Amino acid sequence: MNTDVPIPKRLMLRPRHRGLPVPYIAFIAENGEPDFRVIDQEKRMMVATHRICQLCGHPLGRFMFFVGGPGAAEMNQYFEPPLHLDCLIYAMQVCPFIVGRIDKHAGVDKVQKKHPDAIVTADETFLDVRQPEWVIKKALDFQFGMTTQDTILFLPRRILGETAYLYPDKMGPEDWAQVKQELAQSNSPAATNI
Repeated sequence: MNTDVPIPKRLMLRPRHRGLPVPYIAFIAENGEPDFRVIDQEKRMMVATHRICQLCGHPLGRFMFFVGGPGAAEMNQYFEPPLHLDCLIYAMQVCPFIVGRIDKHAGVDKVQKKHPDAIVTADETFLDVRQPEWVIKKALDFQFGMTTQDTILFLPRRILGETAYLYPDKMGPEDWAQVKQELAQSNSPAATNI
């Protein structure tokens, strides 16, 4: 875990677990312990319906940001709900799966065993193996889509910018500052491939 990354102001208000802010949509077990690997589906839909950031739980404002691998970017379909830019850039520097300290998500059986009272599912549409490349899109809006297994997806609309492939395991603070600056400045529907 990279504790040198400054926590954005809105995320500072979240409870912490092992030094990291607990994402708003993270599953919380009956004993009060969060599991960052599991998304609370009710909260996932609530953040989408009310246009709030999946990490900090605060309103998104005018812009929203989506992150996924090259396939998600190409198809313009994301499992993860939108985020604030500062929350997203922070997560991309500290999330063990994104930065490459974990190469595979835990299996459903392993997570279900840890949380016997929860209903744990996985949509086979999504890869559970880490991809080295990530893409961020900036948009003004989104609509809902659905996988063949009835998982709701987020489809960005009125896209204002898109990064080239990002490699979080090789990026430093200066790289992230540049990505953040370029995305913050992209306010035209023609501004793609930052």
